[in-house]
Amino acid sequence: MAASAPSLTIGSVRPLLSMMEASGLAPANILRRAALPADLFEGAAAAPLRLSDYFRICEQMALQGGDESCHVSLRPLMVGTSDLVQSRLRGCATIGEVMEVLASSYNIIHGNRYNQVQRRGGNISYTIDDADFPYALDPDDAFVILSLECLLVYVHVLIASLAPSGASVSLRSIRTRGPATERAHLGFLGVAIRPSAGAFGLDYDSATGALPAATAGSPVLSARTIYGGVADMLDRLEIMAPDGLDIVTRVERELAAGRFEQSEVASAMGMSVATLRRRLGESGTAFRMVRATFLNQLARAALAEGSSIADVAENLGFSDGRSFARAFRQWNGMAPGDYRDASR
Repeated sequence: MAASAPSLTIGSVRPLLSMMEASGLAPANILRRAALPADLFEGAAAAPLRLSDYFRICEQMALQGGDESCHVSLRPLMVGTSDLVQSRLRGCATIGEVMEVLASSYNIIHGNRYNQVQRRGGNISYTIDDADFPYALDPDDAFVILSLECLLVYVHVLIASLAPSGASVSLRSIRTRGPATERAHLGFLGVAIRPSAGAFGLDYDSATGALPAATAGSPVLSARTIYGGVADMLDRLEIMAPDGLDIVTRVERELAAGRFEQSEVASAMGMSVATLRRRLGESGTAFRMVRATFLNQLARAALAEGSSIADVAENLGFSDGRSFARAFRQWNGMAPGDYRDASR
């Protein structure tokens, strides 16, 4: 992993395992769909996990578990919450309006005024006051603190994705309820971190609020979920040094985000189809081979769990069950129904 990449530790996110169990999700399947190793959580507690990969895990938990809060809240957020927020944000004219609409959207969704936008002392701040929030865990639990700090990253990355090209989003400081300690998942932003604060917050120069919002070009607003959009945006930030990941892994991550066409993947990775083809060729493979291997892994896992052929075909982007069955025969030498029966 590139040294400049913001990261968490495997140990800090292991509470996700119990949340997966609570919603009947298999960790190996969540990780496989996020294009991550199935044994990821078996690594050493101090082993690093990219912050973007944390968001990819959250995305798959939301999609497969039907709760976009990933069971951190006692009040589940139905899948589709991201669609609602994204659609409201597309109508914003300025970054200040983005912040206001984002805060009001989540206040409506959660049923209380936890999110606020404040203007004072030359700053415009996005504040999350989580007092009385219905957490499923102790509010002072380390994982709750971590989750809220990652939520701040989400808000900042969303704002950065909406800023006009070349414009400066001037973040001045970050506030957290957590104690004073090293925070690799926040330190990459390069601003002061104010620990033991009464609430969580992002403090920007007031001029940031007046910037026009470039909603049409935001990868976060066009993503399947905001979690996935933030993960993509983090990998696109120059400080992330995305070339620290091998080309095949980067393609797998785009496939995991639901981009199954080579042109879509190349565009998302900021390169031409010819360049992507050349880079994959240098690694001894081709796009169709990477896609086939990745989709086959997902298909076999879903069939082994008893999913219908029609559902698997739809989830993997095939036009119908027949075209999926034909591809599955080519990959495995047997029909998907026979594979499912044999797995049972």
